[in-house]
Amino acid sequence: MKPKSTTIIDSKALENNLNKDRVIKVFIICSGLGHIKRGYESFTQECFEALSQEPLLDIALFKGGGDSSDKEIVLWNLPRNAPLTQKISWITDKLFGRGAYFLEQSSFFLSLLPHLYFKKLDVVYLSDENLGNLLWHWQRLTKQSYKVLFSNGAPTSPSFLFRPDYVQQVVPVHLETALNAGVPAEKQSLVPHAVNIASELQILTPNERAALRYQLGLPEQQPLLLSVGAINRSHKRMDYVIREVASLPEPRPYLLLLGQQDAESPEIIKLGNELLGTDHFQTRSVALHEVNNYYKIADAFILASLIEGFGRVFLEAMCYGLPCLAHDYEVTRFVLEAEGNLANFELPGSLAKMIPQALAEADNISNRYRIHQQAYNRFSWEKLRPDYVKLIQACTKP
Repeated sequence: MKPKSTTIIDSKALENNLNKDRVIKVFIICSGLGHIKRGYESFTQECFEALSQEPLLDIALFKGGGDSSDKEIVLWNLPRNAPLTQKISWITDKLFGRGAYFLEQSSFFLSLLPHLYFKKLDVVYLSDENLGNLLWHWQRLTKQSYKVLFSNGAPTSPSFLFRPDYVQQVVPVHLETALNAGVPAEKQSLVPHAVNIASELQILTPNERAALRYQLGLPEQQPLLLSVGAINRSHKRMDYVIREVASLPEPRPYLLLLGQQDAESPEIIKLGNELLGTDHFQTRSVALHEVNNYYKIADAFILASLIEGFGRVFLEAMCYGLPCLAHDYEVTRFVLEAEGNLANFELPGSLAKMIPQALAEADNISNRYRIHQQAYNRFSWEKLRPDYVKLIQACTKP
């Protein structure tokens, strides 16, 4: 009689095959989402919406404000801009060097603890260093097995990057810096920030654009320069933008600064009114979903900061085919590539020289389509979503 064949089962290989397609439970956390208008918050919301479509991921979003649902949970916290938080932070800053931002993150983290402790999960995905530090201490205390995936979009100091289980680097220069500091290559991946981009560029007709400008209370025909970011001097350098536009001969373009206001904002607003006048200058803070209307009607986009972790607003502007004017350094060269209008913005006059050419480009429809297509092919969620799934899967590996 012919002996029966014996099948040897490789239990390790079987386990790997099963784990390859298992559903990964992910918490995405952001304390500012719901009451702060920054790139972090925009990215977090879009990331949740994009990755929720993936069958291999079970995503829950934890945020600091807004509306709650089954998968979007608002946690109690002390919002950094709330009057009570500001009063408390005056004391904590004097005593411990910890301000309103830390208070928001710490209170948010306390509200998150029951979810971390009692709900089974695989990955916590975040972009805030303070929350990352708190999670690291909590992991050491509780010995919980979930992994922390940190998106290094600020960027933060390489010394911190040894703490998370896995790091998403969004531009090559940050990855290179971390590698040079000794952060292991096997715990990092280069995956750029993604943004919602339509596959086809829709350009408003002149009449549609004039109507939308009228609706938004902006000049219907005057060239419109847009800068999106915190209305401040120290980082976004809105004062530089104002002075450069003011140095142009009349008739000057209209300058609109769109973003969150902080302690430096009154100084910026005063400078703009003095040098450009209320007929040629304005600042506004609007909800995240309203920002797109302003990109639709702008002629060119400016960001004068000398350093950014990624510069998500460049992608937002490119979605609408806008020529982007920026300081020349590693991040802008990577994000904008050949479509960028780059110069040394530490020098007076550098931006002013570029504005007329950028406004001329705005009338070239083929240029606008090319700018949009580059952004779509390199940074749209449709193109990058599989890379984000692989990123999360890489984080869960032993």
